[in-house]
Amino acid sequence: MGKNAKVKMKPWLTVESPFYFLFFTAAASGAFQEVYGMGGDPVTLPCSYPESRILSFVCWGRGECASDTCGQTLVWTDGRRVNYRTSNRYQINSQLLQGNASLTIEDAYESDSGLYCCRVEMKGWDGVQTLTTSLQVQPGSSSARTKGLAIGLSIFFLLLVLVSTLVITNYILMKKRPGSPSLVALCVSKIRTLLNKEVASP
Repeated sequence: MGKNAKVKMKPWLTVESPFYFLFFTAAASGAFQEVYGMGGDPVTLPCSYPESRILSFVCWGRGECASDTCGQTLVWTDGRRVNYRTSNRYQINSQLLQGNASLTIEDAYESDSGLYCCRVEMKGWDGVQTLTTSLQVQPGSSSARTKGLAIGLSIFFLLLVLVSTLVITNYILMKKRPGSPSLVALCVSKIRTLLNKEVASP
């Protein structure tokens, strides 16, 4: 290589990088990227890093990214296995070693809304990359179905208690009457009467 030859180093953050737009949009506006989801559905929070870099670890946490932590840690992985996870609802993308460190929240709740931090540490002097995402989970159709099911079950049990109370009350009153047949005997008598009518009818 000649003396005047110049070596062009390709930076890890380029215009073609999927992280480029997110990084500079957030930096320019002072806001965080926003993700919207529906209650009961899975929600994916994007986070990527240069595939050419050697991964040390990835962590996701609740809250805004700090200088040396990923907030309240939800998932921590070294790329080969998940070393820490607070719930099975939090799933790291299976293509983690190919630059995709996205987090999927299964069966999202409205309470999952808030800020999330993705912290990626790679080998090298500039190997720390962080991204804060704002998640907004709206009430979903599954939430409405759950509420409807709860109301339906409540009405069913209320009717069941009411019918049971009437049957028991009727049985007690019949037992107190002298010479009155038992509830079972009364039912048997009614059934026999209906059967006789069926046989007598042409």
